[in-house]
Amino acid sequence: MNEDVMFPRIFGSIFTGIGSIFAVIGIIFGLNTHSFVATAISAQGTIIDLVLRSSTDSEGYSSSVYHPVVKFTDRSGEPTVFEANAGSNPPAFSKGQQVEVLYNPQKPNSAMINSRFELWLLPIIFTSLGLTFTLIGGIVLIKSFPSLRSFK
Repeated sequence: MNEDVMFPRIFGSIFTGIGSIFAVIGIIFGLNTHSFVATAISAQGTIIDLVLRSSTDSEGYSSSVYHPVVKFTDRSGEPTVFEANAGSNPPAFSKGQQVEVLYNPQKPNSAMINSRFELWLLPIIFTSLGLTFTLIGGIVLIKSFPSLRSFK
């Protein structure tokens, strides 16, 4: 097999494989989120704080995001406080703001702000990247087989 055919087949296979893994992870995240939303209980919460989280990458570039801290009362009357997984800069919420919270009735600490960003960002990113990589890799892979290109 010559190098003109070998590189596209390896490239296409790697891109398709990585893309498939990302797409499956995104779908699993999406199914987990869907299951959580279907079984979660809704409550009214209040943003009580904004926690600034900073990180520095390997090149020394620093970034900071604000994670809202939410307090709500579960259906048993217990006050619960949690820090949202998703953060943003500028902050998406302000102190004192009322938000809808979804929480697991068995584990009230397992709560999320009911927003598209918080609930669906990871499933959308992973699935989109996965499908894009799979499509690019698949096209390159198919084009590397001359018998498939001439198929009509």
